[in-house]
Amino acid sequence: MNDYLEFNKNRWNQESAGKENPYTIPVSHEELMKARDLDIDVALTVGKSVPVEWFERSKGKKLLGLACGGGQQGPVFAVKGYDTTIMDYSIEQLQSDSMVAEREGLEIKTVQADMTKTFPFDDETFDIIFCPVSNVYIEDLTNMWRESYRVLKKGGLLMVGYMNPWIYMYDDDIVWDYPDEVLLLKYSLPFNSRKLEEEGEVKIDPKYGYEFSHTLEEQIGGQLKAGFAMIDFYESKDKRNRLTQFGPDYLANLSIKL
Repeated sequence: MNDYLEFNKNRWNQESAGKENPYTIPVSHEELMKARDLDIDVALTVGKSVPVEWFERSKGKKLLGLACGGGQQGPVFAVKGYDTTIMDYSIEQLQSDSMVAEREGLEIKTVQADMTKTFPFDDETFDIIFCPVSNVYIEDLTNMWRESYRVLKKGGLLMVGYMNPWIYMYDDDIVWDYPDEVLLLKYSLPFNSRKLEEEGEVKIDPKYGYEFSHTLEEQIGGQLKAGFAMIDFYESKDKRNRLTQFGPDYLANLSIKL
């Protein structure tokens, strides 16, 4: 499959239209009203909320939700007073944000764009970029880090969540669907489903699409090479994943544009 990005975009459009994937279910009115009256509570990863202190570090409230459409985080940011723009490659996911905004009388700008290309924003536009686990769906992170740095203001914050790469060493079907089977190492890292498909090692399930594990050098080192300085970090676990008995399956960090 040469155009894996188009495949993944279509996958998210289909998932969003079906509203069965938990990341496609828009926030309810009741949930949003509760969020309005409490400290900001959003997630970059499964299993842990982003520390409120991360948002308190920001010098402004102009926020880009990068690849986080679905009508979940965007409306929470908007109801908390953030000037919110959501960029996503899936038009269906963006429509969920627009639907919630219209329902609640909020202003949320939505932009359909591919984060492997030049972001459609001017230099130094945003105070915060908020990117939940999503770069697992792109093969090369270089542009994402470079463009994130470009569109952030000086002193702007990058909040990003990503997968701990070690989980990709195991057969996903056995991990999730056959809990009684012994876990066996299967794949070397970095995991690249596009290359594995070309080699006949995997068959891509349209329900999940193409995924890429990325090394920590690509994730953390990539941010540093783009010019960021990392100032905070945490790990979290999805307790539904039996691999988490051995270690965390998610990582998140806060970086600043110096």
